Amino acid sequence: MKKMITSVGIGLVCLIAAPNTNAQSNGEFHLDKTYSIGASGTLYLNSEDAEVRISGSNRADVHVKIDRTQQIKGFSSGRSEFNVLVENRGDDLHIIERERSGVRIQMGSIRTDYRIDIELPESASLRVKGEDDDYVVRNVSGKIYMETEDGDIEIIDCRSTNLEFRLEDGDLKIDGGSGALTVESEDGDIEVRRGNFRDIDIDVEDGDVMLETSLADDGRYILRGEDSSIDFTVTNGGGEFSILKDDGSVRASSAFETVRETDHRSELKLAGGKANIEIRTEDGRVRLSKN
Repeated sequence: MKKMITSVGIGLVCLIAAPNTNAQSNGEFHLDKTYSIGASGTLYLNSEDAEVRISGSNRADVHVKIDRTQQIKGFSSGRSEFNVLVENRGDDLHIIERERSGVRIQMGSIRTDYRIDIELPESASLRVKGEDDDYVVRNVSGKIYMETEDGDIEIIDCRSTNLEFRLEDGDLKIDGGSGALTVESEDGDIEVRRGNFRDIDIDVEDGDVMLETSLADDGRYILRGEDSSIDFTVTNGGGEFSILKDDGSVRASSAFETVRETDHRSELKLAGGKANIEIRTEDGRVRLSKN
């Protein structure tokens, strides 16, 4: 991930550095080590503005590789301080980005390249908190909890049966998955493909939702959106759909039977199962299809 910040200002500072028209390395950090973790342990990661790649395999330990460089060009009055704490706590491994002091720039620019690569046992769980980080997570079967602000999250071939995400403006993409899925999002889009979920709870404000999953007879599926467009594709199974709407619209393919239709409520049925699906929207569009 590359971040560019440009700042121009005039004022008195306690420390005046000589002007520098050439790029200089500042806040450089590199780590490439292996750490232990329990077979059912949890990896805790707390970072900011990084490009993060996490992958599970049949290994028994955790390989952590972190590379961060910062290039400063212009007038500067100080240097940033950066470090990452990695420590075992019981069966768990904690990776925590330490607080850093900012570089004061009166005229010039800063470019930061920051990447975190983690390889861990497939059975491990994840508990991740970031700000503007972008994530790609592959082949993890433990519980996954991720919280971020503007960063994007992509989940690929993870056999976890418990997925939970909390985002602000970032997008979420999930390819595969089963069990329970919980998502809270503000303006980001949500895309779920090849799902086999039994329990889904998605709450989004202005982002769009594209959901593709099979339905379990005893399953519970709840989707809430304000101005969101919701595309719900059923790959297997069936059930009863209850859609509450204000000014929103509902469209369904011929596989769905309309049971009841009013200005603010639509009830439909899809043969092949007994799942309960509840969708709530204000001004958004809802489209149902069977694949």
